[in-house]
Amino acid sequence: MENKLSWKNFVGNDATVSRLKKSLAEKKFPHAVIFSGIEGIGKREFAKICAAVLMCDNPSDGEPCGTCENCVAMATGNHPDFYVVEPEDTKATRVIKIAQIRELQRETSLRPLKSERRVVVIDGAELFNKAAANCILKTLEEPVSQTIFILLTANRANLLMTIRSRCITVNFDKLSTAQIYEVLLSQGIDAVKAKTLSVVADGSLGRALALEKSGGYELRNEALTLVTQLFSHELNEEIIFAKGKIFEKWSRENFSEFVTYVQKILRDIFFIKSKKLYNEDLKEKFEWMRFPEKTLYQMIAEGTQAQRRVKSNANLRLLAESYLMRLVRSLD
Repeated sequence: MENKLSWKNFVGNDATVSRLKKSLAEKKFPHAVIFSGIEGIGKREFAKICAAVLMCDNPSDGEPCGTCENCVAMATGNHPDFYVVEPEDTKATRVIKIAQIRELQRETSLRPLKSERRVVVIDGAELFNKAAANCILKTLEEPVSQTIFILLTANRANLLMTIRSRCITVNFDKLSTAQIYEVLLSQGIDAVKAKTLSVVADGSLGRALALEKSGGYELRNEALTLVTQLFSHELNEEIIFAKGKIFEKWSRENFSEFVTYVQKILRDIFFIKSKKLYNEDLKEKFEWMRFPEKTLYQMIAEGTQAQRRVKSNANLRLLAESYLMRLVRSLD
């Protein structure tokens, strides 16, 4: 049986894998570590593999054996000594609360049930509220000997300095377009779609997979069509109202994502000669699209305003039609 929790299945960040494997093999893995990098880079999977090695009965060169009782429990997601804390949804935002940290402290005060140690993963550590952050700080200052803490964050700067100072930080780089492309192909995704998704994912395999699932490829094509119609002055009221009927059936999240694609295309046109593009595969198309600088500024401002309004209770069709009309007026 193939060991799913193996470094062989981890994509990218080869130097980081090599360094952490070495520390695991030499039993020098830190008691508290921060994995820092963009969302969807694979930090949680990395943490699970580390945990599998740390709790394995027969690890070899920093690799879990995959067959012992602890490895099987990790692979099936049922290991009692693998503890995960995630942000909870509130009306305003997602947050890690002090009650979650107190429960964690209670859990870590007990001896591990199956392994010699317990591994705690805190996913989204930048979302601690103030009380939770101060509470976890005490635990990191006085760690239980048999417990390893792995904090995952997409924004290390938002963590308290005192938390950062008590952990070793491991930074994860974005994946290359080629790495993401190969994974998407291996999952049976059409080559043309895979190429587009690997570009717009901006280094995040998780984002590429999420976009494929949510129709991100089609959304970007829709955004490109819109900007092309603006450039050629073809976006008239008839087309706007027809688009409004379509947008009315979308979720607010999809419409917001669509506007994000429009914003990125406009940004690429603005910076085509000076910066790396979000949509590098469309560079040839952008070469002949020229809008006055003032017009681009105005259209991007309209997109920002539309994304603010989509979070309100505004009627989505009216909001969308208003956004498109304002984009047209920006051309005057």
